[in-house]
Amino acid sequence: MDRVERMLTLLRSGQRERAEQVGAEDPDAFLPRWTAGEPLSPALRQVHQLNSSINGVHLDDTYAWAMAGGSLHRIPLAGGEAYRVRLEGRHDSYYPEAVFHGDTVVAVDEERLYVWDVATGKLLLATDPDDIPRRAGGLRSLAVGGGLAVTGTEDGYLLLWDLADGRQLARTAAHSGYVFQVAISTDGAPVVLSLGGEDDHSISLGFHDLDGLRRTGDVAMAEPTTCGGWTVLDGQRRAVTVAGNGLLTVWDPTTATPVARFPTTTDPREAPAFLADGAWAALGERRALRVMDLRDGSLRGTIRTDFTQSVAEVAVRGSFVFAAQGGSTEGRTNLFALTDPPAQDDADRPYFRNAVSVTIAGRAAVVAVDESGTFEVIDAADGERLGGPAGKRISTYRATDREPLLGTVTADGRDLLVAMSRLQPTTVDLATGETHTAPEPPLTPAVLRAVTTRDGLIAALGGGGTLAVWDAATLALRASLQLELRETTSIALAELHGRTVVVTGTDGGGFRWFDSADLTELAPPGRFVERIGRTAPEGRNWPGSGAVSGLHVLGSVVISVVGGTVTCADITTGESTSPVLAHPDRVGVLLPAILDGVPVVATSCADRVLRVWEIATGRVTRSVALPEQVRRIISVTADQVIVLTEGHLTGIGPRTATPIS
Repeated sequence: MDRVERMLTLLRSGQRERAEQVGAEDPDAFLPRWTAGEPLSPALRQVHQLNSSINGVHLDDTYAWAMAGGSLHRIPLAGGEAYRVRLEGRHDSYYPEAVFHGDTVVAVDEERLYVWDVATGKLLLATDPDDIPRRAGGLRSLAVGGGLAVTGTEDGYLLLWDLADGRQLARTAAHSGYVFQVAISTDGAPVVLSLGGEDDHSISLGFHDLDGLRRTGDVAMAEPTTCGGWTVLDGQRRAVTVAGNGLLTVWDPTTATPVARFPTTTDPREAPAFLADGAWAALGERRALRVMDLRDGSLRGTIRTDFTQSVAEVAVRGSFVFAAQGGSTEGRTNLFALTDPPAQDDADRPYFRNAVSVTIAGRAAVVAVDESGTFEVIDAADGERLGGPAGKRISTYRATDREPLLGTVTADGRDLLVAMSRLQPTTVDLATGETHTAPEPPLTPAVLRAVTTRDGLIAALGGGGTLAVWDAATLALRASLQLELRETTSIALAELHGRTVVVTGTDGGGFRWFDSADLTELAPPGRFVERIGRTAPEGRNWPGSGAVSGLHVLGSVVISVVGGTVTCADITTGESTSPVLAHPDRVGVLLPAILDGVPVVATSCADRVLRVWEIATGRVTRSVALPEQVRRIISVTADQVIVLTEGHLTGIGPRTATPIS
C-alpha cells in the first residue's frame, strides 16, 4: 500500500494522529486531508488492481493469491507489489471458477478442467472435452478436496475427477438445471454439497457422498438460494446456505434438515468464508462483508471495502481476510487484518451518490445527497457535517433509481441548489431550505444525461435527445427541443456576443449552438464551424471514442474532452488557448476554476491520478494518485481539491496548508 492509500485508510478509520505522521513523510505533497461519507474498514491494509476479472482467491501464511484471467498474482501479506505468474496455455476462454489446492490452482472453462503449478505457471493437467456428456452442458462450478474435484454443469450434472491423472470417476444428474455452487467437506467421510436449478423457483440443495456421487439428501428450497458452504460448528459438521432474501440456514447434512435459521441483510453471490474456528461466517454483499455468528445469528462486525461492485470472492486465514470485487474487469482486491472484535457498522454513515460545491453565509461547503435522497451539508475546511441547507438536515428531494444530478445557480439574488434525476428540476434555497419543484413538463420521459446552470437558467439533456431550458427563479420551462436520438453527449451554458447560449457536444466530436431563449440553432462561431460532427455510430458502441464526453465553459474558454484529450478554445474564434492536455487514458471528469487569477482545469482519468493544469501553459501544477476512481470533481481552490469517489468525499491539499488535528 502506498503512502496515499495509507493516509486514506487512516483518515477514514479515525486515526488522525497516525495519518499526520504518515503525511509528515513528505510535508509539501498534496495529500488527502479529510474524508466524509461512507467509511472503509479500519482493518484495510492493502489495495490492488489486477486489471482482469478475478476467478478465485487464496491465503497462506505469507501471501494472498488471486487468479485473474490467465495469470496468478501473489501479494505479500507484509505489503508490497503483486508478483505475476503467467499460466501456461491458451487463455481466450472464460474461467467461471478457480480453486487453490496445495501447490496448484484448479480451474474450469466450459469444456475442460485445468491444473497449474502456482510457482511456475506450468500446466500440469487438462481433461478431455469428450469426457463431458453432451446432455450435461458446459462446466460452471468447481470444488476441490482430498485429491479430487467436483464440477457442476449448466444442465444439472455433477462430474467427479481425479486430479492426479484427469480421469472422470463418476457422474450424476443432480439438479433440474444450472449447478451454480458445489462444495466439498473432508471433515469425516467426504461429502459434497450442491445448489442448482432451472430457475429461482426450482433451486434444490443436494448432499452426495464424494465416493461415486451417491445422493444422500435432497431439499427443494422455498426461497431462491444464492450460495452455500461447509463449516464445523461445536464439533459438528454443518452446511450453511444463504437465500436471496437474506435468510441464513445451518443444516445437518446427515438428515438434510435445518438446525438453525437466522435473518440477515445480505444477499451474497459466492460461498461464505468462515472464521473464529468456524463459528462465524463472512458473507459478501455490495461493498462490504458482514460477519455473522452461526450460533445465534448476531452481527459480529462489518468489513467495509473500497469496491464499486459486489464482493465476489473471499478467503480467510488466521487474522487476514482477502476479498475480490466482482462484476468488472478491474481486478480490485482488498486485504484486511482483522480487528478483535471486528469493527461494527456505523448505522448513521451516509453513502453519497453525488455532491456539489456551495457557499452558505460566506462559508465554503459541499452539499451531498445520499442513497435515500437526503441532503447533507459538509464543511469544505474539515469535512465535518454542518446539517442541511439553512442548518437543517432535509430530505424533501427523493432520489430515484438514478443518482440525482446537482448544480447551483443564483436567481433573484438567491443562491439555489438544483437537483434533478429526470427532466423536472427541484430547487432548494441554501439560506432558508425552501424547496420548489417544477411542474411536470410536457417532455418525453427519458434518462437524464446532463445538467448545467448559468445566468439564472437551468439547462438539461435527456437520454432521448431532449434539450430543455428553465428559468431558475420561477421554474417555468422556457423552451425545449427534440434533437436526433443519441447525437448529443454533453452540454454547457455560455455567454456569446452578449447573450446566453446552450452549447452541446456531439458523438462525432463537434459542437452545436442554440439560443437559450427559444433554442433556435445558431451558426457556429469562428473555427467551431469546422467541428459540427453530428454522426452517431450504429449499434451498441455509443457514445463512440470520438464523442465530446465532457464540456465546460470558463469565461470565454470552451473546455472539451474527447477520449484522453482535453482541448481549450476561445468561444468567439474557436482558436486554441492552450496546448492540448493529453492524458494516458480516457478522461472521466473535469472541472475548471480560476486560482489567483490563473485559469486552471482539474482532471481525472482512468489511471486514478488527479491533475490540475494551467490552461495557458498546459503545465501540471498538482498531481496526486488516489486508490479509487474519481466520480466527480467538486471544487478546486488554491489550497484544496475536493473529489467524490465511491460513496465518500475527500479533501486533498498540501500538508502544510491545514494541519490534521
